[in-house]
Amino acid sequence: MRNVIIFYISEFGGHSKAAKNIKEALLYRNSSLKVSNINGFGHFYPRTEKVIDFLYTKLIKHLPFVWGKIYDKKKIIRELNPIRKFISRHTFKSLTKFIKNNSPDCFVATQAFPCGLTADFKENFNLKTPLIAIVTDYHPHGFWIHRLVDKYVVASEEAKNVLLDNGIAAEKIEILGIPISMKFMKSYQRKDVTSEFGFRKDLKTILLMGGGLGLGPIEEIAKSLDNLNYEFQIIAVCGKNEKLYNWFQSNKPNFKKQIFSFSYVEFVDKLMDCSDIIITKGGGITISEALAKGLGIIITNPIPGQEEHNVDYLLKKGAIIRADSPVAICASVETLFSEDKKLDSLKTKAKDTSAINSSLDIADLIIKILD
Repeated sequence: MRNVIIFYISEFGGHSKAAKNIKEALLYRNSSLKVSNINGFGHFYPRTEKVIDFLYTKLIKHLPFVWGKIYDKKKIIRELNPIRKFISRHTFKSLTKFIKNNSPDCFVATQAFPCGLTADFKENFNLKTPLIAIVTDYHPHGFWIHRLVDKYVVASEEAKNVLLDNGIAAEKIEILGIPISMKFMKSYQRKDVTSEFGFRKDLKTILLMGGGLGLGPIEEIAKSLDNLNYEFQIIAVCGKNEKLYNWFQSNKPNFKKQIFSFSYVEFVDKLMDCSDIIITKGGGITISEALAKGLGIIITNPIPGQEEHNVDYLLKKGAIIRADSPVAICASVETLFSEDKKLDSLKTKAKDTSAINSSLDIADLIIKILD
């Protein structure tokens, strides 16, 4: 039985979803494979991971500009590289034991930290097990770069060029997209979804999301949308943000428009199938899902760094609109809902930019490497 280890970090972000999506596709292609998803930080540094997750969430929520100042800066990467290598060496003993106990035939990494750790181990111990890096944003940052990575999977020609500029050989790079769940390959009838959840089937629908952690000024956006004269309904997905979910539950009677709220859900694909517009932040997985569903996409307040790069790339493609204030968001919604041609054009460009088969294509690449 061939054994694939997929490394990610953090249980609630896009990296873990990407790992889950790849595992799903691998087992669909070959059910005899053994596929294990391992939290690279949580497995080797369980206490440290909780602290880092907490600090990162606080930073991007309250001081996102600070993250933007340090993200993917070459000087900072150079200065942090010795620390990264020290952490890798400190982990080698645990990783040696892990490899001995699991005998992996292939490593896959959906985040740069476990990717670099595994690549450093390959370099130090002359390990020949292939390592595949899955970049889950539209722009790979400097910590992904390592000569012992055997294959890179990226989402765009621009991302490939970034790797080429950093000395990665062209034959190591595949443009296959950001891995989304196979669920997004199936479409649900709008009438069936509205019936299942009690939505109005005769109204335009806006899906409001803040990623898995429910970040961003979602309450302010919802209140501003509620004041628009155009008639539509709002679906708010709050993720793991219990405070936000409770706010919607408490304030639902105060809304003039029909509003539906959910916490963390596994049926975003269904909600997208009955929506016309999605308003969300700039995470690679959520955007890729929305592109696959051909939604009118409005991105607001992307996190400086990786999400800014995602937005810049997709703006060039004409596949999204960016609006960073409730006033700007409302203006965009009014334009799209009053001018059907603009909304239809935006949806078409989104669909054209999508990689709906991404996870299956990535699974096929991994299986080919295993053979």
